[in-house]
Amino acid sequence: MTIINHQLHGKRTLVTGATGFIGGRLAQRLAAEEGAIVTGTGRSLEKVPFLKETAVTLQKVDLLDETGMRQAMTDQDIVFHVAAWLGREGGDERAYAINVTATEMIVKLAKELGVGRIVLVSSIASYGWPQRNDIDETHPLDTEQWETYGRTKAIGEINGLKLAKELGVELTVVRPGMVYGPRSDGWSVGMLKLVQKGTPVIFGDGLGHTYPIFIDNLIDGLLLTAVHPKAEGEAFNMCEPAITFNQFFGHYGDMCKKNPRRLPYWAASSLVVINKLFNLKLPINRDRLKRYKLKVEYPATKAESLLGYQIRTSIPDGMAKTEAWFKDVGML
Repeated sequence: MTIINHQLHGKRTLVTGATGFIGGRLAQRLAAEEGAIVTGTGRSLEKVPFLKETAVTLQKVDLLDETGMRQAMTDQDIVFHVAAWLGREGGDERAYAINVTATEMIVKLAKELGVGRIVLVSSIASYGWPQRNDIDETHPLDTEQWETYGRTKAIGEINGLKLAKELGVELTVVRPGMVYGPRSDGWSVGMLKLVQKGTPVIFGDGLGHTYPIFIDNLIDGLLLTAVHPKAEGEAFNMCEPAITFNQFFGHYGDMCKKNPRRLPYWAASSLVVINKLFNLKLPINRDRLKRYKLKVEYPATKAESLLGYQIRTSIPDGMAKTEAWFKDVGML
């Protein structure tokens, strides 16, 4: 893969959440392709055995451990803050602690320790329920939305940018969409398994929009925002052009030679009522179901025009690389 820029060569970089999907690939490319001096933090270091093949130094550090984070951030030039609460454990209180409080702490430590720049990985979920079909960076974030993840990411962004400005710390925000690719539990492994099991994944006509971005396209953007002078203090959407649910799940169906299962919209609406009535705890509710009809775009126009960002891997190519990985690990 082509090196994105040479400005990261020899730079001391810290990746929080390096044991996760995005953080792991970011740390790998920083070390192997950019020639950066990389430290990665996380709680389950055994989850990223592939990083042992690189020059990444892994440290077991809890994101909420200020002493541990101070030690990890000491002498770093750039901090990529990737770690986040994703809904797997704890409730609102833990989500706020990780997505908001820890972000504020990292900004304060960056000031104290002289870190050159922070790249904060957020999400398009911070926008909340779309108020229009073209959601660019001028659209306000929704700090009152009912979705815990989106709400706390929005608050974390706003507080982080405000605090960074007050303290004179360089911070830039990246808002990716549905990040897929090799090792993605959420938007790749999980999606393939649903299609393989015959779980309904398309509700209604399937013409609503999804917002995928291939992992390496996102990493390209993160590397760029870490060094570009015009990125400081800014936020950037990073999504590829939207595709329909039919197209998105169609790729996974083609991989496993199985048609993605559909459910008429009326039937899905009934399922939402039954789910709530009997507390079945299925990952579907009325708002999520409504999203299947939305035709929203989260264009990366700002990153393209201001930073020169480019999507280098198309969705068909990204899906082909994902399929090859599935075959390598025995999932296909």
